[in-house]
Amino acid sequence: MSHPSRVLIVDDDRDIRANLADILDDAGFCTVTASDGYSALEQMVPPENDQRFDLCLLDFKMPGMDGVELFEHLLKIDPQIRAIMLTAYAGEDGVQRAIDAGTWKVLRKPIDIRELLDSIKAAIADDG
Repeated sequence: MSHPSRVLIVDDDRDIRANLADILDDAGFCTVTASDGYSALEQMVPPENDQRFDLCLLDFKMPGMDGVELFEHLLKIDPQIRAIMLTAYAGEDGVQRAIDAGTWKVLRKPIDIRELLDSIKAAIADDG
C-alpha cells in the first residue's frame, strides 16, 4: 500500500496555513505546516529518508526569507523537491524569479481550490 503524498505548507498567515492543511488532509494528503522559511527548513529531512516531502506550497511574501529564497534552500537539501508558489503580491518580476528558481507553478491568491488540487496532483505525478 502506498503512503499518502507529503506536502509542506509554508505561509506566515496562520489561517491560510490551517485552511490549506485542512483541505489537503481531507483530499488524502499528509501535510506539515511551517510559519516561515526558517521553521520550514527545520522540517526538512534528507531525501533518502522515507519522510521526504513530495511537494511544497510556498507563500511568496514572508518575513525574513521569501518563498523563492526558501525554495533555493530546499533544493540544496532535496534536489528533487517540487514547489508551487502562492502569491497575492508578486509582480511580474517576482513571478519570474519563482519560475527561474524552478518552481513548478505560481498560483495567485485568493487560491482557487480546484486549480490548487489539480496543480498539486499534476506536480506530484510529473516525473521530469
